[in-house]
Amino acid sequence: MKAAVLCGEKDIKVQNIPEPVCEPHGIIIKVKLCGVCGSDLHVYKKDEGKGTIFGHEFSGDIVEVGSGVQGITPGMRVTAVGFSPCGKCYWCQQGKSHRCSDMALLGYQLPGAMAEYVHVPFAALGRNVFPLPEELTYEDGASVEPLSISYFSVNRAQPKENEIVAVIGLGVIGLYSIQVLKSMGVAKIFASGRRPSRLAAAKPCGADLVIDAAKEDAAKMIMEETGNLGVNTVIECAGKQETFDQSVAIARGGGKIMLVGVYEEPLTWDPISVLSKNLTLVGCLGGNFPAAIELLKSGKAKTKDMITHVFPLDDAAKAFQAQLTDPTAIKVMIKP
Repeated sequence: MKAAVLCGEKDIKVQNIPEPVCEPHGIIIKVKLCGVCGSDLHVYKKDEGKGTIFGHEFSGDIVEVGSGVQGITPGMRVTAVGFSPCGKCYWCQQGKSHRCSDMALLGYQLPGAMAEYVHVPFAALGRNVFPLPEELTYEDGASVEPLSISYFSVNRAQPKENEIVAVIGLGVIGLYSIQVLKSMGVAKIFASGRRPSRLAAAKPCGADLVIDAAKEDAAKMIMEETGNLGVNTVIECAGKQETFDQSVAIARGGGKIMLVGVYEEPLTWDPISVLSKNLTLVGCLGGNFPAAIELLKSGKAKTKDMITHVFPLDDAAKAFQAQLTDPTAIKVMIKP
């Protein structure tokens, strides 16, 4: 089968590799669509991870089911969380393999879905394999994973309807965070980003104020809009020194900063600025697939305008370049 393989720094090549073999507790999915994730780009930009087949945001049809799998049948339209638990750590011994502290992840340690077929080595219906309702398209299914991260992160903040929330960084996680906040009835949502296409998408997603951080001082504008009080919660989705500093600056006393973006470099920061305002820093790493599917099913979250580019598998290299550099790109997907 064909697969997009990382061969070096910013070097993706489509190669023929053996089709996956289904393990007793696994399933094989014929991939319909797979998204290029920002986390993929972190590895793609470095001279490491050679041989990696990316792809953890995907949807497709089940074509084979292992002998030890129950409740899952060939032909089901699904999306899935792909991982292989170690079976030895504390969490695995407690029967909570989804919290495994030494798991192998699909698209990184395990071959991902930027291929014609993908093997999910551990498959449990409703735990990491989720059927797509009839109302959802394969595009929706491949968007469940990033939307689930946005839902998880926003939900951890427990925002109230009368609060003001700022979303910093308008990649797809940031834009979906705006949609989630809107679905929760949050009174005011401020959004700050840089790419024109993403700024244009923020208002339809539900943002009340959209700031072009390439041209405006986002922190100054947000403080002016709040009478210098700042916002109750910041959803920090950019993962950069500048945006972390902005988050601390615009959070009001007793506020929260949700750290969602993946930081490529260590931060330099002064804890006094956090202590003096009694701020809460919350790390966000997780998802909620059932909640994301329900949001899409209800129409409270939409993939329309989020998916800006779809490339055939043979053009996977172009897909990565578009996600990294194209100013019109929001979410780029690959179609095997």
